[in-house]
Amino acid sequence: MKKIPNNNIIIVIIIIFGISIFFVMPYFDESYAIKKDSKNNNDPGYDYEFNIENYFEYKKENDNNIDILKNQKSNIKNHDNIPTTTINDSNTISLIQTTKDNSITDYNFVAVGDWYCNEETKKTINNILAIHPELIITTGDQVKISPSAQCWIDMSKPIHDKLKIAIGNHDAEFANIYKQIVDYHQLKSPYYSYDFRNIHFISISTEHPFDKGSKQYEFIKNDLDKTSTNSEIDWIVVHQHKPLYSTNQDKVEAEQLRDTYQLLFQQYGVDLVISSHNQYYERTYPMIYNDEYEKTTNKKVEPQPIITSYSQSEYEDKEDGIIFLTVGTAGDELNKIKERPGFYVVQQSKFGFLNVKIENNGKTLVGEFHTNNGKIIDHFKLNKK
Repeated sequence: MKKIPNNNIIIVIIIIFGISIFFVMPYFDESYAIKKDSKNNNDPGYDYEFNIENYFEYKKENDNNIDILKNQKSNIKNHDNIPTTTINDSNTISLIQTTKDNSITDYNFVAVGDWYCNEETKKTINNILAIHPELIITTGDQVKISPSAQCWIDMSKPIHDKLKIAIGNHDAEFANIYKQIVDYHQLKSPYYSYDFRNIHFISISTEHPFDKGSKQYEFIKNDLDKTSTNSEIDWIVVHQHKPLYSTNQDKVEAEQLRDTYQLLFQQYGVDLVISSHNQYYERTYPMIYNDEYEKTTNKKVEPQPIITSYSQSEYEDKEDGIIFLTVGTAGDELNKIKERPGFYVVQQSKFGFLNVKIENNGKTLVGEFHTNNGKIIDHFKLNKK
């Protein structure tokens, strides 16, 4: 004979289930759900519902720029000193801002890569907007594993006008995603250069041929040579995806990049090389290429660059060395730091971004890594003579 459940027990179970649904449902953010009822839900490229009103955490009483942000305006375009834009060739863009007396006013730019499409990416973008950079450079991987770049396109709209990107391996992995990214950012080439105020930037694509004799190598070499005669440029910054010094993945490719570019960068006075691919933050001492050591060791041996200054945070006119930074901290899952070579000043596995400030009439560069929790965990300064 089957035992019939007590009606009171059944009622209690139904009540508990109803209460749990009531309390749990508010924690599901529909802006991160697939839009099932969308007219585009049959489009394989549509995998993310973007709601700008839910995306930004505005505090109206503290934010005087809410209208600018909602209308996705750029601080560059709204700056009192409107930039002059010129196209020198298919790979070179000039964006130069000066005051009426030709002095350089203080300004800042942000660098970060490995964005993905999640809550941390959302925090990173909000925190970047909070410090009002005039320029945002990326170190690649705007996307990760996705059938489309639509999520990146939607999430980056509020910062789109300030963005200068580098191409990462996930950006170039599939033809349809690569085309979306190139079209969205209006790139005529996967590698290019541009001037912003008194800085010359080069965006290198480590996902396209870069060896000596390649079109990219010849472009970079000629571009650096041309920049060396430009008296308005005080700083040279390279941004790319894969690093020249790697403490995690693709070390063979890192050595190829070192062997190809570091002496060239030293010859023309490059100040910073900013990369990602490894998903954490790192900064080296100013370093030069150890030519003799690199030639006599195989690719499995760790590099031993020559450190030109052992100061932890302040350097005079580069000390004839280049500072290499890894900033793969925009939102993709962080890596554990397994290797700690002695040529690194700091290594931290934290989400956030690098904020670079230009001060002292353009002659001082200050770098700070801001975490998404509101802390500054690294600070360094370069002074030009």
